[in-house]
Amino acid sequence: MSPAKPWQRRLHLTGMWVNSLGGGAYNIALPLIVLQTSGSLAQMSIVAVASQLPKAFPGVLIGGLADRMSPRTMTHIGYWGQALVVAAMALLIGPWHTPFWVLVLGAFLRGSLDMFARTATFVAIPKMYGDGTAKFNASVSTAWTSASIVGPAIGGALSAVWGPWWLLAVDAVSFTVIALIMNFLPWPDRPGSVPDRPGFIQELSAGYRRLSQLHGWWRFAGTVILIGFLSAPLSTLAIFQTSVGLGGSTTEVGIVGAAAAAGLFCGSILSGLFSGWRPNILMQRSSWLMAGGSLLFFVPSWIAVASALFIVCTGGIAWTVGRTSLIHQQIPSTDLGKTMTAVQFLETVSSPLSLTVATYLMGVSSSLAFASILFAALLSGLLALKSDSILSPQEREPELRQRETVH
Repeated sequence: MSPAKPWQRRLHLTGMWVNSLGGGAYNIALPLIVLQTSGSLAQMSIVAVASQLPKAFPGVLIGGLADRMSPRTMTHIGYWGQALVVAAMALLIGPWHTPFWVLVLGAFLRGSLDMFARTATFVAIPKMYGDGTAKFNASVSTAWTSASIVGPAIGGALSAVWGPWWLLAVDAVSFTVIALIMNFLPWPDRPGSVPDRPGFIQELSAGYRRLSQLHGWWRFAGTVILIGFLSAPLSTLAIFQTSVGLGGSTTEVGIVGAAAAAGLFCGSILSGLFSGWRPNILMQRSSWLMAGGSLLFFVPSWIAVASALFIVCTGGIAWTVGRTSLIHQQIPSTDLGKTMTAVQFLETVSSPLSLTVATYLMGVSSSLAFASILFAALLSGLLALKSDSILSPQEREPELRQRETVH
């Protein structure tokens, strides 16, 4: 397989930008639909859990499939499937009262199909872009986050005029565009079958075995869980606080969402500027940045909420780029699908607990809910203090033991 040509790289980034534009509108539309139909923070949290749950299941199965199936086939399943699901949600919701289970099921199906597309793309990128993988990862983050700034801002304003259900149709169109673009990329071939290949369940556990063979794997796993814990309720808490707690309009909700996306964009830019840093150092510094930004959540103003989201999301996307680059460096390409599934499972396993805790604390006091975000960021930074030893190879240990034996 020949590496991707420059025009294919640009086309790939364009498709991701369009898809992120629709995703930004979707991320504003779905919480607003829940608020308009129920006004319940608990139901918003349930929908958020339904969106995150696919990373654990069926994500744990999809990671194994990514090492067996054609990446092109998986991306078609993911993108075309999401286009159909979101279009169906837009038609079923419309301007009338919608059963809550429709929102929950739609969010779960969209998240599950998204796992097909994201996992297949993650596995294929090193083979398509070779030595330019790190640069492409940074470019993807830039394209994604720049579109995500526009999506929520426009979505918040248009939802007051059109109604949020129309924004779901925009998301469906974006999935159609990127699904068509995927046909023009040089996807790698389907992995060849190996006669002594282990069983499916045994193969899935290889991702955790790969992580456990590296120094500092438990601290890496701890930071992954903590960042997943603080990230899961961020949007839900911010939208509810702005709309209900502070009495903000849908336009202000959209601006808050745009501020979060602007933070993601800024974080991706910073990741490119500091691409010379070791990935584990980037993860450490990003944790401290998120802790500092979360302090602004305690100020009772929607502008402060927007500023807090901007800073926390800046650190969050920089942390994610560092995490992704670290895995690409330390894990062989043959195990990327399984390993990434293991990492995503760790991120997701804390999401239901995080949303439950945040929902309960928000009912008592918004300060308590935001304190849980601050605590998770601080603890993540503490675990990353010895950042040089996070996921570092253990190759020197056998050599040292051999020398001691000789002496």
